[in-house]
Amino acid sequence: MRQRVTNLAILLVLALGQVVAVRAQEIPSEEEIGVVEVLQSDEAALAAIFPDADSAQAGTVAIDSVMRGVLRSRLGRIVRDSAYTYYDVFANGLRVGTAIIAEEQGKYRPITFMAGVDTSWRVADVRVLVYRESRGGEVRHTRFLKQYRGKSLENPIRINRDIVNITGATISVNALNAGVRKVLAVVEYMHAGGGAK
Repeated sequence: MRQRVTNLAILLVLALGQVVAVRAQEIPSEEEIGVVEVLQSDEAALAAIFPDADSAQAGTVAIDSVMRGVLRSRLGRIVRDSAYTYYDVFANGLRVGTAIIAEEQGKYRPITFMAGVDTSWRVADVRVLVYRESRGGEVRHTRFLKQYRGKSLENPIRINRDIVNITGATISVNALNAGVRKVLAVVEYMHAGGGAK
């Protein structure tokens, strides 16, 4: 009996050692994760996205259960965010669009970005505010981000459909694709579907 308990204990220790080894492999190194790069302030991004605007009104829109259901139906996925900071942007007293600060998960950490949507529910422009990954940072460049201009929820906003991928940055590109679609749906809901006015 004692031998059986000893053998069981040895097997348990070996199994536990394998679990710890597997978990250690799952934890990314600091080199893999990358550093946090703050690329642009909210104000600078807003000015770049809506250069003709002369004023902006900031607010927060909370995601309630009704809005969450609408977004899920519109996007085909669950939106887990609880609220967004938004800016309604004006030129000569008329609202010309809305910009939302949002995040989407990259490989290890979230990518924080601002997307602006004009009053015809099309993307005015997109800016990456904070990038936290060691790879895929090319998504911050204007030559990539300009692909989103003019897109609406009627566009697929997908790699190899209407967005050209960046080699080595597929996860970041997919994250921004999902994020831009999310912002389009949120702005449409806010201004056409019963959310904050």
